[in-house]
Amino acid sequence: MFKRRRIRKWPNDKLQWRRRNISVSMKNNITIIGGGIIGTSIAYHLARTGKAGDVMVVERDRTYEEAATPRGSGGIRQLFSLPENIAMAQFGLNFYKNFDTIMSTSTQPASISFKKQGYLFVSDGGNAKTMVENLEQQQKAGVNAEILDCRSISKLFPSINCKDINLAVYSPDDAWIDAYSALQGFRAKSKELGVTFLEDEIVAGDVYKGKISTLHCLSGQTLHQDIVVLAAGAWSKQIASFFDICLPVDPMSRESYFFRCGEELEALPFIKTETDLAFRPEGDGYTGGVPDWSVNAGWNWELSNDYFEHTVWPALANRVPAMEVIKLERSWRGHYARNSLDFNAILGQWIENPKNLFIAAGFSGHGIMHAPATGQAISELILTNRFQTVDLTRFGPGRILEKKPYRESGII
Repeated sequence: MFKRRRIRKWPNDKLQWRRRNISVSMKNNITIIGGGIIGTSIAYHLARTGKAGDVMVVERDRTYEEAATPRGSGGIRQLFSLPENIAMAQFGLNFYKNFDTIMSTSTQPASISFKKQGYLFVSDGGNAKTMVENLEQQQKAGVNAEILDCRSISKLFPSINCKDINLAVYSPDDAWIDAYSALQGFRAKSKELGVTFLEDEIVAGDVYKGKISTLHCLSGQTLHQDIVVLAAGAWSKQIASFFDICLPVDPMSRESYFFRCGEELEALPFIKTETDLAFRPEGDGYTGGVPDWSVNAGWNWELSNDYFEHTVWPALANRVPAMEVIKLERSWRGHYARNSLDFNAILGQWIENPKNLFIAAGFSGHGIMHAPATGQAISELILTNRFQTVDLTRFGPGRILEKKPYRESGII
């Protein structure tokens, strides 16, 4: 005999909904938990098929004040080692290139400021061999990328200091976008295609006969659906725990900066180094930083007092000597959803109960660039029961249960 079980694992202050007198029940074919760029991409790709039925996205904060997407770098690069990551990035690059045309609605034009200015991966930490091996995989997959020696780097980008560089890999077709505008574009187009957006928070769930039967909202509303998609970013672990699932996904705080250089430089690509420096042009300045690996997983919004001055600025000045003279304009923190098993996305249908749960989480900083491919893939999996465009089977949740990592190498 099957028993209904309800699991509530939010702190007590999140359970005030039980005391409210609101009793509204809603039925959808598919409920997506999380309205960031992953959730909205999934919603769009489902809705565009015309075969998904009623799709609802539940997002607790329509301002996206604490969401990862608006605080991300917006980079799209194909410089990975795993074929799945390369293919997802290729799909995303092509999608974003045409985003303004595809995603404009009858009332709202889309504009994501697509900037094709390339990526430059710099070997300054003794791991050049891995970078060369990864390049071979990238070129086999059709990525336009090449090795640059110091002379070639200086010719293309004379402002870069090459004295401590072993080599670099340059991918001129890679790009970056205004990620917040992309999120709003997905959201607007999804609405035009009939997707419902509910501003609320999932605080509990019922599992009946091996499936999620009911989701309970902070407002007191209850949601009934055939399929649930978990795409809540750094909050995914908390929500998964409602269903006795332990996802190795934690919020990782990163501090980023916008600064201006004292002199005008050539058009630089998005630069990422083995020693953790990452920055790119942004308007009349630059944005980027150096991750502080001493910061533990968890929510942390507090800005450091001197990390930029003592760590980031010296790294910038070493790589680009002209940045010895810069002006820091602003700092901010954001959180990405880190998959501590292998730093790659968890994508697919949960293979144990509840069997009507699909997961798209743990992108570990790659969510923006992989959002279009994720939307396409999860849509295919739900509607046809298999991946068609890009085979992402090895990113499936099974490896989480088996604790078998599938790792990316090189700069992540």
